[in-house]
Amino acid sequence: MKTKYLILYFCIFLFCYGHAFSQVSQAPDISNTGVHYDSVKVLAKKVKIKNPIPINYNKIDKLITFEQTIPRHMKVAGYWMSKIKEPDKIILTQKEIKKLNKNIYNLKLGITDLINYPKTVKQSRLKKTFLALLNLLIRQDLTDIDGEFLLPGVFVDLYHTIDLPETEVADIRYAITTKYNDVRLFPTEQKIISLNSATKIDRLQEESIDVGTPVIVLCQTKDKLWSFVTTETEEGWIKTENIAFTDRKIFNKWIRSKKVVITNSKADIFLDKKKTNYLEYARMGSKYPYISKKGEETICIKIPIRDNDGLLKITKGYLDYTDANIGFLKYTQRNALNLAFNQINSPYGWGGSDGEQDCSGYLGQIYNCFGILLPETSVQKIKCGTVIELNKKDDASIKNSTIIDKAMPGISFIYLHGHIMLYIGEENYKPYVIHSVLGLKSYTENNEKAINYINKTIVSDLEIGDEFAGNSLIDRTSKFNIIK
Repeated sequence: MKTKYLILYFCIFLFCYGHAFSQVSQAPDISNTGVHYDSVKVLAKKVKIKNPIPINYNKIDKLITFEQTIPRHMKVAGYWMSKIKEPDKIILTQKEIKKLNKNIYNLKLGITDLINYPKTVKQSRLKKTFLALLNLLIRQDLTDIDGEFLLPGVFVDLYHTIDLPETEVADIRYAITTKYNDVRLFPTEQKIISLNSATKIDRLQEESIDVGTPVIVLCQTKDKLWSFVTTETEEGWIKTENIAFTDRKIFNKWIRSKKVVITNSKADIFLDKKKTNYLEYARMGSKYPYISKKGEETICIKIPIRDNDGLLKITKGYLDYTDANIGFLKYTQRNALNLAFNQINSPYGWGGSDGEQDCSGYLGQIYNCFGILLPETSVQKIKCGTVIELNKKDDASIKNSTIIDKAMPGISFIYLHGHIMLYIGEENYKPYVIHSVLGLKSYTENNEKAINYINKTIVSDLEIGDEFAGNSLIDRTSKFNIIK
C-alpha cells in the first residue's frame, strides 16, 4: 500500500515539476534587461521576476544612432598614459605571468592544456556535450535570418549528422588551422536568431580562431566536412577543410616554439619576401613560430598549409615588423593601453564573426600579447586576478569612487551582466573605459526591446545608457578586477 502511495506521489511531483519547468522555458528572455538571473524565483505554476534595477521606458519613435561626445584628445592612449605615474613599470615578469596562468587554469574556467591533453576521448563525454547543446537550442524560440521559426527537428537533424565514436574510448587527432575559422555550436553555417532578442545575433556563433591555431580534433560529422575541436579557450565545430592534421610531436613543437605575436589589430601574412603573394590576415594576439628577422622591415614565421591529403605542411610566411613582436610584450600599463587604442573604432563582431571581435574577444586579444591566457567569456574573465565586488545597492557616485580608488588603468576589467570593459583612467571624478560594444539596449513604452547601435570599439564613461534605457552602465556594474 505504501508503495502505491509513493508511486502516486512521484507522478504528481513529476507533473508539477514539468509544468513549472515549461513555464520557465516559455518565459520572456530576461538577458540584457537589467534583470539578474539570481533574482528569478520559480513557483509552482508561474515565474515571478523581481527587478532590482528600475527601468524607465522611454518612447522611441525610431531607433537612434549612438553619437559619441567624448573630446578628441581622450580618444588616444597618450592622454591616459600621462595620468599614470609609472606607465613603463613591469606589472608581472614572464615568470610571474606563468604563475598567473597556472592560477587561472586552476580556477577551471575552460582553459585547456593542449600539451598534456589526454590521448583519448570518451564517447559518453561527447554525447553529453552535444545533448546539452541540443537541449539548450530546442528550449529557445529561434528563427532563421529571414525570421522563419525553427522547429526542434532542425536541431535534432543536426545532432544526427555527428559521427560519435563506436566505442566508449576513441583516439583524438592533432591539427593546425590553415585559415580563419568561425567556431560554431553545431556543424552548420546557417545563422540562427533569437526571437526574443532586439539584435540579429547569430546564436550558433561561439567564437573565431585565426590561421595557425593548434586544435585537438575530438570527432567529426559523418560526411567529415565538420570537425569538433578544442583550443586553449573554447570548443566547437569548424570546417575540416580549414585544418591540417599532424602528429603529436609536431603539434607540441608548434606550441612550444619561440613566438612571434601579432600586436596590430590586423596583420597581413604573405608567402614571399617581397610581400606580394597574400595569404591571410591575423588578428591581434595571434602567435606563430619564429624563424628569423629579414632586415629592418620583415619578420619570417612558420605558416601551416594543408596538402591534398589533409596533412600539415609547413612553409614560410612574412609579416611587416611593425605588425608584430618577437616574443611576448612586456606587461606594462603603457603597452596595454597602446594595444587597446590600436583597435579604437574597429568594427564589433559577435563571437569574432566577420573576423572582428566582441567585448570579451577584444580583451583576450590584448592580453594574448603578454602571454596571459584568459578564458573565453566575460563572466569567466572577471573571475581572474584580484576581484573587487561592488555593492548593488550603492549609488553611482560610490561605485565610481571605488573604481577610481582601487582599479588600475590598462590592467583592470569592469564587468556588468553580459558585458566587460577595460578601465583606462579617471577624468573629473568619473571612471572611463574602452570597450567593443554592439549597442545600447532600450525599451519602448510597450516594454519592447530596441537597440541604439554603436557597433565598434569606443571610449566612454560609465553613464552612457541612462539617456536611452533609464539605467546606465554604472548602474549595472557589479564588479571589477586587476589582472596581476
